[in-house]
Amino acid sequence: MKKLIYAIDDEADIQEIIRINLKSEGYEVRTFSSAEKALPEIEKAEPDLIILDIMMDGMDGYEFCRKLRSDDRWKNIPIIFLSAKSEEFDKVLGLELGGDDYVTKPFSVRELISRTKAVLRRSGAPDAVEDHERKIYKYLGVDLDPEKFSLKVDGDDVKLTKTEFELLHLFMKYPGKIFTRDNIIDSIKGEDIYVIDRTIDVHIMNLRKKLGKYKSMVSTFSGVGYGIKE
Repeated sequence: MKKLIYAIDDEADIQEIIRINLKSEGYEVRTFSSAEKALPEIEKAEPDLIILDIMMDGMDGYEFCRKLRSDDRWKNIPIIFLSAKSEEFDKVLGLELGGDDYVTKPFSVRELISRTKAVLRRSGAPDAVEDHERKIYKYLGVDLDPEKFSLKVDGDDVKLTKTEFELLHLFMKYPGKIFTRDNIIDSIKGEDIYVIDRTIDVHIMNLRKKLGKYKSMVSTFSGVGYGIKE
């Protein structure tokens, strides 16, 4: 079954570029010129991913993201911000609100396709891995399986973004080690991971929220960095 993608942008040219290129990759794409027009459609057909502009008349992208993240029905829909707002502050805010990725305009179609595939890959159920030797990391009620890209907290599945997952994997793989921000950036940077010094604290904060009662397992070592106390 084709993945359904919503593209919300007030520029018709951008809508068409996204629609044509993602459709050629095998996705079903529906475009909207405003958040207000997209909302009732989500009630009818929940998308697998939303590509979201920020600066729009009426409800802007940030407000739309807040609305989705506050609703239990839609809080797990992946969102890629696509915006001309390119300042670090804007990217940090997008991540704080629950965005899964942030692409700036003007954008490379190839990059947007790559990031779309990456976000969909990590948000969907992975194929079973027939590997009895694979390493599963455990800490109290937290089980992390890197091969299946899965996290369970007290037996319940918890969805993480790619960056959050890589952070937790890094910490659980080396308990007792303190990672500076530079260590973290060097260790987890990749094509589909947006992480700079300023955003690390945001990712850690979001990760702790998802760990629930085990949030304190990710320790802050004042003036040094982060890690898990052995």
